[in-house]
Formats: sequence, structure tokens, C-alpha cells
Amino acid sequence: MFGYVKPYNPELRVRELEEYKAVYCGLCKQLGRSFGVFARFTLSYDFAFLAMLKTALDSEICPETERCACIAHPFCKRIRVRENAAMQMAARAAMISVYYKLLDDREDEGFFRRIGAALLLPFAKRARRKALAFADGAAADEAAAKMSAAQAQLEAKKCRIPDAAAEPTANFLAAVLKNCAATAEQAAVLERFGYLLGRYVYLCDALDDLEDDRRRGRYNPFLYAGGEAAIAAKNALFLTTAELSDDFDLLELHRYEGILENIIRIGLRAEVIRIEKKLKGGDKHGTESV
Repeated sequence: MFGYVKPYNPELRVRELEEYKAVYCGLCKQLGRSFGVFARFTLSYDFAFLAMLKTALDSEICPETERCACIAHPFCKRIRVRENAAMQMAARAAMISVYYKLLDDREDEGFFRRIGAALLLPFAKRARRKALAFADGAAADEAAAKMSAAQAQLEAKKCRIPDAAAEPTANFLAAVLKNCAATAEQAAVLERFGYLLGRYVYLCDALDDLEDDRRRGRYNPFLYAGGEAAIAAKNALFLTTAELSDDFDLLELHRYEGILENIIRIGLRAEVIRIEKKLKGGDKHGTESV
């Protein structure tokens, strides 16, 4: 949903970049197959990362690829990963996330955002019902519902502590990543890893929206830091990426290790630097992506 968990392409090998694109395209196809054409427009880097991580952790998933037509590139065929358990799980988690994001947008003060959410919610509701038929989808939905309720309370109270404001998103991704585990030991590591990743995503989004929220008078936990808001946000994010890097070393990966390491050790920090430059009025093009 946010798009901050992605590789830094200049540091990827050519083969690794092609493998990442195949997972990304495979998830797009899976969203369409499982939930309809509408779902393909919700594709994000964050859930492509989830699909890749689940594949890397489960030794029984052997990703197969094929060349097929692409809705975004109709004049050329793209290599994509075929349907598998990791793609299915990531697609279900993505649609659950979309549903609760649209519920939140429907309550937003922006007129066009409310209208857009109201128009899209019927599609998201159908997708959610399909996802709930599976255990991982039901678990993701329960976690997302708790996240949505807790986030609304924190925003209503104008929570001034960024780490506390990030807690609901952190808990949501902790629950989702815990479902990727193949063993009990792996589950404990992934729960902590997901918690940190959720905290990163929330704080990154808050930093990215800082000036826009300031202008529109919207809630943002970093606004209470005054003139030091951007510095406080960057420091919190870099501390989080350092913890994620440490926890990444505890994961037992069977494939995609180079790509996942690039995302965690380089890509996450690159996104923080991109946002910092944007806030300073510098490079607005962002990190290189698929």
C-alpha cells in the first residue's frame, strides 16, 4: 500500500533485477486471477516483498516462471513467477490491507478521497470476502481490523510520540509476517522483523507526508517536534533500519537472499534519503524502481 519496501536497483545484479521483476509481475497476475482486474491496480512493492520473503523462507516453494502478456506493457511479453502459495498469500494480505485503507479514506476530510473510497469499496469488499475463506487471510483481516481501530484512537488523541503512533502498523505487519514462518523458531524472528518493518513503513509515510500534513492541518506525529521534525523522523527511521538489518541476519533463506539483503540494507535507507531530499526541494524522482 505504501511502496517504501523495495530494492535499490543500481546495486542489484542483472539476474537479481530480473528475478525481482518476475515476482512483481507474478503478484500482479495473481491479484487479477484471485480478485479481478481491479485488484491489479493495488499492486505495491511492499507486498511483492512479502511474496518474495515467503518464497525465500519456505524450502518447499520452488518458483517457476513463464513468459506472458502484460496489461501494463501490451506490446511485449514479460517473465513472471507462476501461481504458488507465496503469491496467493501475498495477494490475500494485499487485498485485506486495501479494504481497510479504503475504510480509512472514506472517513478522510478530503472530498475527492472520500468519493474515490466510496466508489472502490464494493470491489474491495468482494475481494475481502474471498480472502477470508483462507486461514492466512482471516488472520490478516483480524490484525488489520485491530490496526485500523487502534490507529483511529491514536489520531483522535493526537498522539505526540512517533513510536507509539507507529505501533498499530507495526503490530499488523508482525502478524502478517509471522504467518510466513515454517517453524516456531522462525515465527518468533519474523514477528519481531515484521514489527520493525511495520514501524519503518509508518514512520516513512509520516515523513513523506510531513509538509502536506502541515499545510492541510492533518495529524502527523512528527509535527509535534517543531522545527526539528524532519531530523527526528530521519533519526527514528535510521535506527529502525539498523535493527531490521540485525534481525535480517537471523532469517534462514533458501533463495532470493541477495535481493532481500539489498532491500533491507540499502533500499530502505535509500527511501529515507529520497524523502529527505524531497522535503529539502531536491531530487523528486525517487529511487529507481521496476
